[in-house]
Amino acid sequence: MTPFQNLTSRKMTLKLLLFLLLIFSGSLVHAAELLTYSGQMVGEKGDPAATTKRFTLAAVRDGRNEGGILHWIVVEDGRGAIPWPHSYGSSQWMDGNGLNLQAATASRNNPQLLYKNEELKAFVAVALPQLADGEKLNEESIWKQGPVTYRVTERQSVEGQQTWRVLGFTNFGVKRTFWVNDEGYIVRLRENVTIGRGDRFDLEYDLKNVEKLDDNARGKVVTAFDVFNKFRTKVDIEKLEKEIVWDDEQLEAFREDIDRLVSVSVDTPLNAVARLAQTDLKAQKGRSGGVATLMTRAIGKVVEEPGFELYRGSGYSDDALIGNITVLHFWEYRSSPLEQPYGQVGYLDFLYRKYKEEGVNVVGVVSNALLEDPAERSRVRVNARKFASFMNLSFPIVADVKGYIGKIGDPRGAGAKLPLFIVLDQKGRIVHYKAGYYEVDRDLGLKSLDSVVKELLEAKSE
Repeated sequence: MTPFQNLTSRKMTLKLLLFLLLIFSGSLVHAAELLTYSGQMVGEKGDPAATTKRFTLAAVRDGRNEGGILHWIVVEDGRGAIPWPHSYGSSQWMDGNGLNLQAATASRNNPQLLYKNEELKAFVAVALPQLADGEKLNEESIWKQGPVTYRVTERQSVEGQQTWRVLGFTNFGVKRTFWVNDEGYIVRLRENVTIGRGDRFDLEYDLKNVEKLDDNARGKVVTAFDVFNKFRTKVDIEKLEKEIVWDDEQLEAFREDIDRLVSVSVDTPLNAVARLAQTDLKAQKGRSGGVATLMTRAIGKVVEEPGFELYRGSGYSDDALIGNITVLHFWEYRSSPLEQPYGQVGYLDFLYRKYKEEGVNVVGVVSNALLEDPAERSRVRVNARKFASFMNLSFPIVADVKGYIGKIGDPRGAGAKLPLFIVLDQKGRIVHYKAGYYEVDRDLGLKSLDSVVKELLEAKSE
């Protein structure tokens, strides 16, 4: 081989190596990764064992899609949990808006927790673990998002990784601190959270594992999240809710799609969500059957001498349940945690005002396990009165101090929840039993309940 041929061969080999290196490095940049975080939320006051909520956050970081996609799930342990259809999502993290951290409360763009205790039930935002344009951070980086200003403070090593420490602060002090590696994702986060009436908590999460995903594993994740996201749209529950009450049409779609949701989630983070969905559907089936049985048993029963104790208003006595059309609304009537739809009492009051002059009675019945303890009844009474005043209710409020709801058919025994609406005819017989919420009509309010009352009034006039 001549020197010229040898030189040409070396150049070709070098070009080939550079070409392969570019391909290899490009595949690393765009490789999908599964990031797994362990987190917790602890109250600043009280016993940590009682206030602590733990959670696991898993996120598949996929840079192949234009804009970059983070497919995430959150699994909660203790102090309530967000409904499973809201426990997952897909968020774009290279959005062209420069450096920014997605951490909005009650947003679909980043994970949410649900924190629940006796006094409150609140959404808590969890920052998306990918910082937009995070790989561009340097010692001079500073940006502002709403009331929070973010500033890089120093270079630090966290669990063997070189990171930028970022401080987020408002006019009231430090809001959150997080550490971002050179690839732009968070490896540690510490945050101050305030919920309810000024209750303060420390929220934190730490990166525990990073797993590279091959093309096959990535494809499964992309397909699974596409199916789950489309299911959520199909059943029309895009709006973030603290509790989902499935209607018949949604349940039918749920039953039709559950096998597909389970099968497509295998070997993906969504497998944990699919298990929650299966459990929920089984509970829905059992709940639906149990409530249907209670309703069948209740219809035709005469409500007599329930022993209700008057808490607010006037014009109520057990004797008044005979001779008039009466709507009994069993609910807790608590002033806190206070959240919509407030047992639908606003619509119920509208119905009462509409039909009051025609002899229709509405009675709010406080149904609370604390009523079994005489020492707690005064607190229950104060709560009920505060709530009724807040809602400006015009119908009387009584307490089911003798547990008469059990004789009618307590839906909680079948796994359902209050409210329970009972309609009595003029003879005191149960003619309508509804556990849970009604669909709301813009003009008629509780249209189904309105129809029942109207039909009874028409029969009375014949």
